[in-house]
Amino acid sequence: MSHSSAASQADFSPSAESSWDEQERGTLMETLHMRVLERSAERTVVTMPVDGALQVVGIVHGGASAALIETAASVAAREAAPQGHVPVGMELHVNHIKAVREGSITATASPVHCGARSALYRVDVHDGAGNLMATGTLRSMFTMVN
Repeated sequence: MSHSSAASQADFSPSAESSWDEQERGTLMETLHMRVLERSAERTVVTMPVDGALQVVGIVHGGASAALIETAASVAAREAAPQGHVPVGMELHVNHIKAVREGSITATASPVHCGARSALYRVDVHDGAGNLMATGTLRSMFTMVN
């Protein structure tokens, strides 16, 4: 769902917890079958199946794990955003550590810094066996909802 066509920006509110699932429909989260398992400013956990996120050599595509990292951090930052503001990703860093070929991968975001104007989240991504496969950070700026 596009926020500009299906819902106005005013409808996008971090305080509307019951509407997050609805607002996440039609986004990259849905395309990659991401599911939010935990949602808070202190800890957010998002999982994604590997199937459908592979590159041609049969391992998780780096862009898919980067999207998972940015998504987990963004979900957490939405919870941390001041009233009337939303986070916008400004800088994403990703380190790929281990190849994954099957199962699912799970990202856990935790805050490094949450201020009035910005947030920095660290995200670790593990495979189904608990092995670290990627790590990254996302710096977001809080902008006012129009």
